[in-house]
Amino acid sequence: MFKNLSYLWMAIVLILLQIFILDQLSIAMWLRPMLFPLIVILLPMEWRTIWVLLISLTVGVVMDMSLGGVGLYTATLLPLAIIRRTTMYLTTRRGLEPGDQTSLMSRLGLRQLMFYVAAMILLHHAMFFLLETLSLENVLHLVATILLSSLLSIIIALPIVHLFTLKIIDK
Repeated sequence: MFKNLSYLWMAIVLILLQIFILDQLSIAMWLRPMLFPLIVILLPMEWRTIWVLLISLTVGVVMDMSLGGVGLYTATLLPLAIIRRTTMYLTTRRGLEPGDQTSLMSRLGLRQLMFYVAAMILLHHAMFFLLETLSLENVLHLVATILLSSLLSIIIALPIVHLFTLKIIDK
């Protein structure tokens, strides 16, 4: 129960951080850090996909209503919920095995976990900015936006993921 409350607090903090700080920054037109995907990315792999999808839907709707995303946030979070396990396996070569008694993320080192998080953030940003533009007319600008925003998001996410591994996974 305590572990689930920690996930709830993490979700609330990340949503508020995204809405009130990160979305208010105007660094450059191609730098848009997004940390809210960490809510879906860091959920336990042992949870059933339906619960992860429902959480993704809830977070996406909250973000859409708060930031006027018109479904954009929801449309990019739901695929993340579906491809989490596959991405985890492809990036770390570890997957859920029947009869596991320990959390999959607690068995990963920080480097493996960050590689997984970086891949998921890059995938999210690619989906988000492709759906936002709906055009490949200015592909260099699109690629620069995806890469630079992903890099900034990963740099900001590093201490959050480190804190997450210390406080939530180890409990």
